[in-house]
Parts: sequence; C-alpha cells; structure tokens
Amino acid sequence: MYFSVNVDLSRILVRYGGIVRDTRTSMKRNSYTTKRLEIRAYTLKDYKAWFEAYTESLPKSSKHDVEPYLASECSKQVFKTFVVKHRELAKIDRTYIWGIYDKKSGVQVGTIDIHILVRDELQKANLGYRIFNRYWRKGFAKEAVKKICKEALIDLKLNRLEAVIDSDNMPSIKLAKSLGFRSEGVRENYFFQDDRWDDQAVFVVDRKLLKLPALKPW
Repeated sequence: MYFSVNVDLSRILVRYGGIVRDTRTSMKRNSYTTKRLEIRAYTLKDYKAWFEAYTESLPKSSKHDVEPYLASECSKQVFKTFVVKHRELAKIDRTYIWGIYDKKSGVQVGTIDIHILVRDELQKANLGYRIFNRYWRKGFAKEAVKKICKEALIDLKLNRLEAVIDSDNMPSIKLAKSLGFRSEGVRENYFFQDDRWDDQAVFVVDRKLLKLPALKPW
C-alpha cells in the first residue's frame, strides 16, 4: 500500500539545500522494534534487501501504488548516494527515513519517514509511509506507524505529526482513523503531483493524543 505524503520519498534520490540544523534535537536511536518488525535507518549493508524491495514489487495495481523500479535505477552507487544523502538530511534535522524489515525473513517490507516542517513554537513534522504491494494486508503499516509515531515524538522532540493523504486514498485514511489520528479536514489544491494540484486529507497525532508530557519548544 502506498501513501501519498508531503515529501516524495518513494523516489531514490532526494535533493536538499542549506538548512541550519537545530542543535537541540538529535535522533537518539537509529532503530526500533515491534513484535514482527525491525525499523531502522539504512546502511550500506541493506543494499540487497532494498534492491529486491524496489525491483521485485508486483505491477502497479492502483493509482496510489507505484510500478517496480528497473534494476538499472537501483545500482549500488545509487543506493550509496541515497544512504549518504539521507544521513546528511538527518544531521541537519530535515528528514529521517527508515526501512521496515520483517524480523523472521529479513526482507524489506516498506519504508517510513518523518520530514520536519517547522521547529520553534510549532515543532511539527510530516509522516510518510509505504508498504510494498507484496506485503499488503498483513498489518505491517499499522504496526510500524504506531511504533514510530510515539517514539519519534519523543526522540525528535516533536509536538505534532501530520499524515497528509490523497483525499481519495481510502485505505490510508482508514489506517489513520484506526490508529486514532485526529482528522483536520481537507486542504484543497495542496499537493502537486501528476502535473496537477490535488486535495489532501489531513490527519494528526500529537503528544496530547498519545498522553505524552507537554513539550517546551526551547
């Protein structure tokens, strides 16, 4: 299942500019575990699992899914660039991305990311997630998102996470609701994709909703 988010991290390379890092904030942990999953930052050792995940997906089955990548798009050099750039994005407190792996088999079943939107008085970020279509309907998305939401609010010192979803992506909306995310309506003409501006449904989880201690922004 593919979920549209503010930042298109389904593509392999991400460009980034000169962002000043908020030195008060750093990721305490690079990995998290649930009953069935390991959620961890990418390293070069993950190349095989990453290559198979992106090239061996099933053909696109809906508008919210994506086609498998060509092997030529997923070389070791491309993966190395991907890993290095995302390490830098994390260092400057802009984007954090993790692979989602099945504990038993070691296969990569998805990805999850947090993109910092605003620090200072707001302390909010965008949440994105994707489960590769070979592993749909197994509850992996719910398991991973539930874990990352709470841990990231704590580790990244955030107050609020937004999941910004295509307004017709009913599986993603259903997932957000099942996790207790608060609906904040639809933002019209909000996200540019496929050569047009699309409406996006906004769902939010914050520290109050998860009964976490209130956060002082500084």
